Amino acid sequence: MTLISSGYRSLLSSIFPEKANTERPPMSIGANANILGSGLSSGTNHLSQMQAMTSTSWLFAVIDRIASSTAAVPWGLFRQMPDGESRRVERHPLLDLWGFVNPFTTRHEFLETSIQHFELTGETWWLIVRNKSRRPVEIWNIRPDRIRPVPHPTDYISGYIYQIGTTQIPLEKSDVIFIRRPSPIDPYRGIGTVASMMMDLGSEQMSAQWTRNFFQNGAAPSGVIEFEESMNDQDWERLVQRWGEQHQGVANAHRVAILERGHWVDRKYSVRGMEMELLQK
Repeated sequence: MTLISSGYRSLLSSIFPEKANTERPPMSIGANANILGSGLSSGTNHLSQMQAMTSTSWLFAVIDRIASSTAAVPWGLFRQMPDGESRRVERHPLLDLWGFVNPFTTRHEFLETSIQHFELTGETWWLIVRNKSRRPVEIWNIRPDRIRPVPHPTDYISGYIYQIGTTQIPLEKSDVIFIRRPSPIDPYRGIGTVASMMMDLGSEQMSAQWTRNFFQNGAAPSGVIEFEESMNDQDWERLVQRWGEQHQGVANAHRVAILERGHWVDRKYSVRGMEMELLQK
């Protein structure tokens, strides 16, 4: 078994174990291909862009609405006739494949995932699985952070590399469908809408975490207790314990603080002053 064949079967095993021993491995992607690295991998950025959907509520709502609406569109196959009109095709092998993309994914889920990847990273990747007669029998989504094109000196692209951990699996151009929003920087990759918002999204996530920690851990009123004389360890630990019991947490917010020897210095610091609501808008 060749390295290409072994790698392809490993890829199928990671997606659908039962197909690993029955499907055709791809041809070699060529002697000129640099399968060890092309300098085009932006998997880290793509991963953070996809993760942003799971950590920002309004971004999730937007992407989910676009993806689910696209997947709900009634799809059809049409043939261009000599007179210029389009005629709907009722029976065709492509319709069979489109209606049953693979054993584990419905067409609706397949399209939702495709649109999620496209909106978040600007890229949609599909893996085509063929039978022994090279007829496409399945289509699988590939995460954009796990695949990259391999440049070719004359043919532009030699093929693709699918990577999980340290394992790199070469794929033929004919076995991969790559849809992208062109990047103004990298001619081999796409660019997602989220890429331009990562700093803003990061600020919003940190503000949400700060607000949560304020209500969960903050011992309001926020400030500093000053003592003219130093305290021993026993008095210090007793003060910290009492203060936490009386003022820490949402249930104890805004309780009156009673101090025996120290005096309170207000920090003039509040959630309202941070204007979190305006930041979210």
